[in-house]
Amino acid sequence: MSHSACFSYCLGDRFDLDILPPLLAAEGHVLRIKDALQVQLASGLVFAFDYGVLVCWGLDRDASQALCQRLQKAVQGPIKATVDEISFATNSQLDRLHIQHDHFQFPTDAPLAKLAVSHALAQSVKLEAFEEQVVANIRDTSAIPETLAAKGKIRLPRRRLAILRGRLYLAKSRVNLHFDLLDKPDFFWDHTELDPYYDLSRANQELDSRLTILNKRLEVIGELLEILADEEHHKHSSFLEWIIIWLISIEILIFIFHDYLGWF
Repeated sequence: MSHSACFSYCLGDRFDLDILPPLLAAEGHVLRIKDALQVQLASGLVFAFDYGVLVCWGLDRDASQALCQRLQKAVQGPIKATVDEISFATNSQLDRLHIQHDHFQFPTDAPLAKLAVSHALAQSVKLEAFEEQVVANIRDTSAIPETLAAKGKIRLPRRRLAILRGRLYLAKSRVNLHFDLLDKPDFFWDHTELDPYYDLSRANQELDSRLTILNKRLEVIGELLEILADEEHHKHSSFLEWIIIWLISIEILIFIFHDYLGWF
């Protein structure tokens, strides 16, 4: 039983659906299946998902990377490219999908079975791209709690704080509003018999636990930035209060000098 490789690539935030189909048509026969495009090549099978992910079955690494390069014109959105790899084989003696140590054994060579698994693999590599964004946010804020604990305060420009909060909100919205990542794809409404393929693959990729951990990390960063925002708000309020105190003091002095001492 020979083994082949499957590569999953997150190339960007999304594909331009006006540009992508003609590019794929130059590679092989294209078939639209819900939110995925299936491309049958001489060397393998490729699925392109609207949210910027490509899953290549049977292509070697060089061929799949070359295909990714040819599709760059259709990529939109600033996401660092990520890639995952599994191995797979067809074993007609099985009556269901079997997964062990990232090796997938299919009971059939049917393209729809691979598409069902591809949905989970695509979600996994997309989540990995989001995880890298959150790691970057953690890296940007890692020195803040240490400085706060050592000195009891931190000097962070308001613009810098606003940028960090904006990046955090953007990361949260991308993760939690990305329905293709959180929900079971619409494809399975029409192919309920393939649910076990998707559910087993999703469990293998640990999507649910990774989403939970990712959101907890985002919450911790959010709490830290909220503390800094509250401190900045307190500083600004204190500054305004001192201005008001000084203005009142000046007004009182003017009143004393003018009405009681007659100096003005």
